Amino acid sequence: MGQSSNQSGIQPHQAAKAELRQQLRARRLDLALSQRSDFDDLIRQHLYQLIDSRIPVSGNLSIAAFWPFDGEPDITPVCRRLWDLGGEIALPVIGSASENTMNFHHWHRDTQLEQNSFGIYEPQHTAIKMISEFDILLIPMVGYDRFGNRLGMGGGYYDRQLAKLNKMSTPLKAGIAYSLQETAEMGVDEWDIPLHGVVNENGWFTLGDP
Repeated sequence: MGQSSNQSGIQPHQAAKAELRQQLRARRLDLALSQRSDFDDLIRQHLYQLIDSRIPVSGNLSIAAFWPFDGEPDITPVCRRLWDLGGEIALPVIGSASENTMNFHHWHRDTQLEQNSFGIYEPQHTAIKMISEFDILLIPMVGYDRFGNRLGMGGGYYDRQLAKLNKMSTPLKAGIAYSLQETAEMGVDEWDIPLHGVVNENGWFTLGDP
């Protein structure tokens, strides 16, 4: 017998995730500005250390980053520092509502950025880079658990991209969040791809089975 649904047709598991998503988003948005600024500074420091430990001799580290949205930590200063080190940065670009797609586009110093329909800044008129070609993926999230499961905004954009990495050990999948976004073990779907670890204001933590 299949899993029972509520009257709206939403599976109980999905309804629970939606409720958890709402709670964690509210928790993140309730951060005081001064505390958010302090946490962001700490996250960037820990992120610098993680990235520095993985820069090859050539210095040509390739990273998929993100522009902060809905109270997410601001890691854009890290991206600008990486340019000085010869790093390559890309940002996600969301397609039209009818396309329901997301791709990563190169972000250079002189790249024009424009806001999309969600108010997120995206690079314009730059080439696409495949997700498997990055060294590190810096991934925004609404919540996470200690097993590496990630809760996103619900649009499935990252899920569809990460599905292309199924059974691949690279690139490094690093979630970026505040520690207040950690939750108890959450239910997972068959398409969920676990993170390798998370950077929060307390440091870099690898995740997975205990």
